[in-house]
Amino acid sequence: MKYFRSVLCVFILTGSLLAQDLDQLPGYSDRPAQYILGGKDILLINVNLWGHIQRPGIYSIPSTYGLIDLISSAGGPLTSARLSEVRIVRSNQEVLRVDVERYIKTGDASVLPVLRPGDTIVVSGSVGDIFARMLGIVRDIAIIANAIYLISRI
Repeated sequence: MKYFRSVLCVFILTGSLLAQDLDQLPGYSDRPAQYILGGKDILLINVNLWGHIQRPGIYSIPSTYGLIDLISSAGGPLTSARLSEVRIVRSNQEVLRVDVERYIKTGDASVLPVLRPGDTIVVSGSVGDIFARMLGIVRDIAIIANAIYLISRI
């Protein structure tokens, strides 16, 4: 029993020293794992999908998925999406601009970059969408102004 306690103390001390040393290792961080092992031993990565997509959100996708697979899994782009300039923001703050329309027209897969863990994909809206929103704001202001004018005449 005394031998067991000695071994246990050495194990606990070694473990606590090792845990302290890990914080000092270059490249070590408290961030969660970037890769997840899914069902059937499929390697999954987490990516963020924002913008003019049917179901934007955080997706755990197979590491073999491409940008088109991801957008399709999210229900596809909205009609207001500007696919000619999809942005991919990498965890190292690098921003890639991808012309998905070019891929759709030509089938040239070389324009589609490989997705990495932590990527944020942003699908912007078209100029027509921005114009429609501005027009809606002007319409709402005109309705309010008209209501105020009619009330002031009473």
